[in-house]
Amino acid sequence: MTGMKWKYVFTACTMIATAAGILSCQSETENYSPEVSRILGELDRTLEEKNLYEELKNDRIRKIKDGHSGSEYEIYDRLYDEYYQYNIDSAIMYARKKQEIAILAGNDSLLNDARLDIADRYVLSGMFEEAMSIMKGISPGRLDEMLRPRYYHIYNSLYNGMCAASDDPVLREKYRKERDRYRQILYEKLGDDDISKLYVLSEIMIDAGKPDKILDSLYDRYNSLVISLHEKAILSYIIGNAWLECGNRDKAICHYAESAINDLKTPVNEYKSLHELAALLYEKGDVRRAYRYITRSVNDAMTANARINIQSINKLLPIISDSYNIQMRRNQKQLKEMLGGISILAVLLAAAIVTLMKFMKKVSVAERLTREKNDELQKVNGRLHEYIIMLQEANEIKESYLARYLDMCSDYIEGLERYRSQLRKAAKNGGFAEIMENLRNGDFIEKELQEFYAQFDTTFLDLFPDFISQMNTLLQPDKRLEDTSREGSLSTELRVMALIRLGVKDSVKIAHFLRRSSSTIYNYRVKLRNAALDREGFEKQIMRIGRLAKDY
Repeated sequence: MTGMKWKYVFTACTMIATAAGILSCQSETENYSPEVSRILGELDRTLEEKNLYEELKNDRIRKIKDGHSGSEYEIYDRLYDEYYQYNIDSAIMYARKKQEIAILAGNDSLLNDARLDIADRYVLSGMFEEAMSIMKGISPGRLDEMLRPRYYHIYNSLYNGMCAASDDPVLREKYRKERDRYRQILYEKLGDDDISKLYVLSEIMIDAGKPDKILDSLYDRYNSLVISLHEKAILSYIIGNAWLECGNRDKAICHYAESAINDLKTPVNEYKSLHELAALLYEKGDVRRAYRYITRSVNDAMTANARINIQSINKLLPIISDSYNIQMRRNQKQLKEMLGGISILAVLLAAAIVTLMKFMKKVSVAERLTREKNDELQKVNGRLHEYIIMLQEANEIKESYLARYLDMCSDYIEGLERYRSQLRKAAKNGGFAEIMENLRNGDFIEKELQEFYAQFDTTFLDLFPDFISQMNTLLQPDKRLEDTSREGSLSTELRVMALIRLGVKDSVKIAHFLRRSSSTIYNYRVKLRNAALDREGFEKQIMRIGRLAKDY
């Protein structure tokens, strides 16, 4: 008894703990295509490996600082390149060091190179006036041929930033025209083999509403073996923009995610792909992931001091953050409610176990008393022998139903385990909405109930195979019931009589067992009594039906 008791307690605890685990492990609820799910999963893993890529970056920077190859100007130039999109303040610092060296050397070419570096980073920092001041002091005609594309690129970026930041529609249109003019000049100055020319052409085609015309060229270059990880990041971002303009958001999400992965592996802190991806995921309802991505984006933008990116992110951050907080509060409320329900179920389950233990103890006591009575009844002759037979019959009924009861308990526990697995699978695939759909579905209970009644019918007919035919002899010929013994099943009316034969005479208990109202059970009993040959003694005669019972 003790071992069985602890078995039930352990099973109950396992069920409750598993249900709590299902509730706490809420996964993303969005339905993505396999391709989108794969790339977002890879991006999530890359985000978790942030420290690894930053350590590799810092190792490269330390090696440059500790190395002695190249001139001082070249070392500062390499450090500028490393910090270019990683930390704008550091990039500006090394550009100024380059400028100091160029001034001391009296080298106009190096000086222009350093000044363009400073102006480039000023643009990204939102220091438009300072950048404009530097650019006005540089004559394009006196620049080396290799520096001229950078000159027009910076003007293109400068007017693009001023256009985005301006609240005056007149000024915004003026800046847009200047941006387009410098972008066109830049395109003409770039060599055909320069990847930057493809970047500029892509911007022109997308702005012209022809994103589909540039996709083949972008994919050809993206699949090339001679481009760097950072160039792949830029190409992926541009391809994402093109697909977004074409109206294909899934492909845009894939390429923004690919761009973000390459940016994070480079690594750089100044980028656009991750926060623009967050905006698309927010539109799809993936608030948790959008919040995670936008938070990382704003942290990286602040680390890089990329003010233009910070301004762009800050427009989206409060919206996603508020939605995320609302969703978290709603989830916490639902979790508390469901945990409260589980607690109630745990109490009920514990009470059921205690009741079961008491019942089993009573059964054990009854068995002992029965054996004692049987020893005493062996000394009684004649009519007392009839009562011994009746006790044997009662014992057989008890043992049969007890065996069935234990089997059903085991089957029910296995059913609950399957149901738990079903809920866990639902949580993994469809989340909380699918769990609620499963809980609202009554198929599980209905199936268990039908199985319970089938077990009852089978056990009863095993004990009383001739019950229906014998009962029909007690009824008027035209009121007799269909004999379903061969099918091994009983109708509701026959189950009422079967329960009476087993000694359950209380209509309330019968109604509870058969999940019917008390009035319905009462009507069944009245109907059958009215159909009987002997109305007054009908139910007593029912009690006498059986293999072992004798006429008394």
